[in-house]
Amino acid sequence: MRATRTDPSKRRPVSARDLAGAARWLDAGAAHATAGRLAQAAEAYARAERADPDDFRAPFSLATIDLRAGRPAEALPRLRRVAALKPDLFEAHHNLGGAAQMVELWDEAASAYQRALALRPDAIETRRNLAIVLAVLGRIEDAEAEHRALAEDSRTRLWALTRLALLRPAAITDADLGDMRRAAEFAATDLDTRIGLHFALGEVLERRGREDEAFAAFAAGNRLKRAALDARPETRPAALRATHAESVRRVMAAPRPGDVGAGLSTDAPIFIVGMPRSGSTLLEQILSSHPRVMSLGETAALPRLLEDGALGDDAGQAIVRALGRRYLEAMRARGWRGVGRFVDKTLENYLHVGAIARMFPHAVILHAVRDPMDTCLSCYRQLFATGAETLYDLADIGAEYVVYREVMAHWARALPGRVVEVDHEALVADPEGRIRWLVTEACGLPWNDACLAFHAAGGAVRTASSAQVRQPIFRTSLDRWRRYEAHLGPLIAALGPYAPKAATDL
Repeated sequence: MRATRTDPSKRRPVSARDLAGAARWLDAGAAHATAGRLAQAAEAYARAERADPDDFRAPFSLATIDLRAGRPAEALPRLRRVAALKPDLFEAHHNLGGAAQMVELWDEAASAYQRALALRPDAIETRRNLAIVLAVLGRIEDAEAEHRALAEDSRTRLWALTRLALLRPAAITDADLGDMRRAAEFAATDLDTRIGLHFALGEVLERRGREDEAFAAFAAGNRLKRAALDARPETRPAALRATHAESVRRVMAAPRPGDVGAGLSTDAPIFIVGMPRSGSTLLEQILSSHPRVMSLGETAALPRLLEDGALGDDAGQAIVRALGRRYLEAMRARGWRGVGRFVDKTLENYLHVGAIARMFPHAVILHAVRDPMDTCLSCYRQLFATGAETLYDLADIGAEYVVYREVMAHWARALPGRVVEVDHEALVADPEGRIRWLVTEACGLPWNDACLAFHAAGGAVRTASSAQVRQPIFRTSLDRWRRYEAHLGPLIAALGPYAPKAATDL
């Protein structure tokens, strides 16, 4: 999104501006805003802007209303204009960064936050936001520097150390580790902070080869998180498991989806499905390195479209295609320009493979598969930003893994050959060969050498793997579970047929 910037040196003559009228409408807008009458305030500010287009105050106030109303895309062009009209206004650059961040224009967000910090170096919120954005962009050294600066301030030290430990565990010093431990064990520390610290401690201790201590930290974090989820009716894992089980029951009840030839002819979507922490982000990063492919992240667009049974078994061609078009419109809203292909990495779409096959008969569906034990342990080691409420207990994680694999086995029977399985261990063992296969055979794309250098590609990575996928493929995460085997009894029992044979034979 670009907007024409006003050159402050070329403003129109005062005689062409209604300064008095603008002042009256600005006062009226402020009065309405104070009283909570935002629609009337917006109208008054719009009149003020027309009366004096060179005054930054009206567009800034309109952008503020947009942000309060949850309309960052509408606030963006106004804030760009304000920043051009009033380059020394800290709030313009800070808010521009926030709006750009909300619509995932990460490069613009970073630039705006940096301009804001140049005006006000002590702005903690701005620096926190910049640190987050830099990590998403893969600018790891810059992100580390911002986190380290924040760690020097007592108000943000624990937050910064928690994130730094996940971004680069080796950067945590002995002094940092001591502070983190004391805060995590102190009952008066904010609960969310304690939870994050335990997970971060696990990462640091594992990095130092102290696996027993690391597992104890992960276990403490999971216990606290699970208790916090149980305390709220809307996030109770047991209730969410029951809801998920009902969704699975409906999927498994249909022996085969409806007409799989009724959908749209486009091959633009590439769907990645599977279990969290299964290597899906690596696949996304490899494919989005291709010049014809755009990554749209975890969009959640398809599950929302399919709520309330919008695509029943008896849905005709018109309904199927209409839903397909609505999905593509949602992708355009996220930045796809309608040409080339895009990756949707909404992993829960494993429940909707049948719907995808109907709506997009030519779309690629990739199933990211990783060793069950490593997948489940990786879930246990991860504090998810949102959702994943059922993944904070080893037995629950194992049970969910079994259900997910049963659903994928159902699709293999109902739609043989429709889903392409991508084995993580095979990819790690033969990166060049498997990446070439993934790009050219699995996805039908012309080969491009950039896919082999995926770790050097720009672009945003919003998941927990943001630091890892900026590196070449490494083997250190293979068989990680064996370092923790003594602690994984509940997981091994829950995995049943997916448990390692040596463990089940004991």
